[in-house]
Amino acid sequence: MPRSPMYQPVDLRQSRPMQLHEGVWSTTTLVWDALVSAATGDLDHLQQLVSATPPLRSCQYDYTSPLQLAVRSGHGEIVDWLVEQGALDPDARTHPFLDPLVTYAEDRGELAIAERLRAALKEPGRAHAWGDTGAIQRGRSDEARALETLIDRGAHDEVRTLLNAHPALAKDPDAYWGEGLLSVPANNGDHDMLALLMSYGATVPLESKWGARYYFKHTATAAWLLERGMSPEHRNWRQFRLLHDVAFTGEVDKAALLLQWGAQIDAIDDDYASTPLGYAAHWGREDMVAFLLERGANPNAAGAPWATPLAWAQRKGHGAIVERLRGAEAG
Repeated sequence: MPRSPMYQPVDLRQSRPMQLHEGVWSTTTLVWDALVSAATGDLDHLQQLVSATPPLRSCQYDYTSPLQLAVRSGHGEIVDWLVEQGALDPDARTHPFLDPLVTYAEDRGELAIAERLRAALKEPGRAHAWGDTGAIQRGRSDEARALETLIDRGAHDEVRTLLNAHPALAKDPDAYWGEGLLSVPANNGDHDMLALLMSYGATVPLESKWGARYYFKHTATAAWLLERGMSPEHRNWRQFRLLHDVAFTGEVDKAALLLQWGAQIDAIDDDYASTPLGYAAHWGREDMVAFLLERGANPNAAGAPWATPLAWAQRKGHGAIVERLRGAEAG
């Protein structure tokens, strides 16, 4: 297996059954192999994997496929081969931003790849509507599933009784699809349930796939969790942090909260090579751009030339933000 340039998510660090398309099951570690091979440009290894298990061509983890990672890394030969194998889905979108793969390529300056994808999408029979996949069999115990049901119901007394009998469940890394035992009560704003679970040792993990949709859904709950040890650097496996997320959505109050607790203002994610300011510029969040600049965000910081805040604002046509960023650069 090639050396990975990516952070390996907790979900894919041990071998478990994982669902592919066409009713086929593989393993989490083989899916990771396929993703890494596409990202690193190791066509030989990817061909070996797909030869042994053809549906690996369109495998997914967290909506991310080998084809998307090949596009991201600019590996045109792998893109062409995967398209030839039928991996191109006309409905494929990046998450959570819902960019088509053609846009994803164009944004990175991979214009030749974008053109080949566009041509393939127009050619009958080249693209296949695969849909989403990637369910993981986690081998949960009856008690673990029962605990989630009780939490969903807000059954505090029954939760306490079950945790008294099985205290290790409070630290179950597979709770709620790997998002963490506190994710659903945080989503519900149920501070009493959160406090109960935390009294048995439950914590907010540093990594989850959709942390902002759970732990930062409610500003009051987000503040409550930060006061009790949640990291302001909470992120997903793409190194997309909470501050990136709230910059994308334009929630200035939540951005202020994260900075108050020490979030890195110029952190760069893996997928879009952008800072929170870059995300705000990309999505036209003028108030967020102004706030982050006021708080000291670097207007030039990015992981690639195409990903600077100014480049995003220019490409997406946000004229007022372009002028504000130029003013910040001049200052």
